[in-house]
Amino acid sequence: MYKYLLVLSALIMAAPTWADFTTNMGSSTRYMFRGVKQSDADIVVSAGADYQAPFGFYAGAWGYTGAIEDLDTSEVNAYTGAAYSLGGVSFGLGVIRYERGADSQDNLYGTSNTEYNVNIAWDAYRFSAYEDEDTKARYHEVAANYSFWGDSGMTFTAGMTQPDGESSDETWNYGIGFVKAMPSNVDFEVLVTRQDDKGNSLILGISRQFDW
Repeated sequence: MYKYLLVLSALIMAAPTWADFTTNMGSSTRYMFRGVKQSDADIVVSAGADYQAPFGFYAGAWGYTGAIEDLDTSEVNAYTGAAYSLGGVSFGLGVIRYERGADSQDNLYGTSNTEYNVNIAWDAYRFSAYEDEDTKARYHEVAANYSFWGDSGMTFTAGMTQPDGESSDETWNYGIGFVKAMPSNVDFEVLVTRQDDKGNSLILGISRQFDW
């Protein structure tokens, strides 16, 4: 019940007359989730919407499909939470609901699950911790983001998955990304990832944000 009340309160706080509203759409050569490929499609298409409400509340949704004619390869995520800054340090609490098509690639979480998360950020650095509501699987990630040349940036991530919350079964994934901001709110991204069990991947993507 808690997560549904949180979603409802965030959506109420995020009414368009009170909030910043943005949408986005994009395409990439594949969709990776924590270093694991989620679709066999050569090209995936994604879209999302976000509200940024007063008092640090936010809510949004994002989804992708690996094949327009086969929605069973798709995924839709809804999320909400709150984030606050104090003395240059940002703190956040959130909840994410994942809904995956029946033909999505097998993963630790099945076709649907709910995760709670805690985030702490300072300057270019971030730490995030996630826990699945039912299985208690945990994921921890550290990330760093650096800007240079005014409109470009590099991202570095390292994440650890614990399927049952025990460190003895952990797997690691890593990522290095380059992002180039172009005119009209268009971003081009190159991402290289590695996962202990799945190996290396190269992803090319392009996306655009629309401000309303």
